[in-house]
Amino acid sequence: MNHYDVNIYPNEPRYWLMIGGAIIAGWLFVKAFDRLSEANRPDYLKRLGIGILIISTFIPIYSILNPDQTFSIHRSLPFHFCAINFWLIGFNCFFKSRKLFVYTFFMALIGGLYSLLTPLLTVGDAPYVLLHYVIVHTGLFVVPIVMIRVYGMRLSKYDWIRSYLFSAAISTLMIFINGYLNIYLDNPDGIIANYMFVWEAPPVENPFLMPSLGWPYFLIPAHFALILHILVLNIAYRFLNRDSNEVGVRIWQ
Repeated sequence: MNHYDVNIYPNEPRYWLMIGGAIIAGWLFVKAFDRLSEANRPDYLKRLGIGILIISTFIPIYSILNPDQTFSIHRSLPFHFCAINFWLIGFNCFFKSRKLFVYTFFMALIGGLYSLLTPLLTVGDAPYVLLHYVIVHTGLFVVPIVMIRVYGMRLSKYDWIRSYLFSAAISTLMIFINGYLNIYLDNPDGIIANYMFVWEAPPVENPFLMPSLGWPYFLIPAHFALILHILVLNIAYRFLNRDSNEVGVRIWQ
C-alpha cells in the first residue's frame, strides 16, 4: 500500500533517533576524512562519489521492486532539491568543479538541515526509506564541509547570488514540469506531482511556508527566506574562513 508525505514529529522517538544518528554519523564522517593522508584523498573522494550515486538510485528502484509500493512518475523521480543536489555532489566528487560546488553548497546545507529538522518522507516511512532519508540529508550537510576542509573548495565574491539564481531557475523550471505531469499525465492514485514543493506548500511546520497564501503567492516568502538563509550562510563562511578569503572581499559578499 502506498504512503505519501509522511511527517515525523519531535514527539516521536524515531525523530530524535534520526537527529542523533545524523549528528553522530556526520561528525564521524568529517573526522574520517580529516584523518586521510594527502595521497589517499583523491581515491577516497572517488569512492565517496560512487557511493553517493548508488544511494541516489535507491528510491526509484525501491518503488519499482517493492510490491507494497507503486512507482509513480509523479512522486518517485529524483526531482526534489535535495535529490538533485545529492546527485550533483556525487558527480562533483569526480569533477571537483568549483562552479558546481558553488551551485550545490548553499542549497545542500539548507536543504539537509531543514529536512532533518522537519522530516517529510514523500514516498512513505518504511525502515529502509527512513534510513535512506537520514543518509542523504546528513550527506547533504557534511559532504560540502569535507569539500572545504579537505579538498580546498572555496567561495568567491557574490557566489551566494549565483547560487540563488541557479536555485530560482531550476525551481521555476520545476513548476512547468509539475504542471505538465499534473495536467497531461493521469495518476491512478490521484497524487499530484509536487517536486521541489513549488506546486503546493509542503505540510510541514515552517514559519516561512504559508500555504494559506495559495499558489503562486506562497513562493514569495519562501524565496525571501531562501535569500536570507543563503546570505547568513555566506557570512558564516566568510567569518570561519577569514584567513583564506580573497583580498578585499567583505563578509557579506
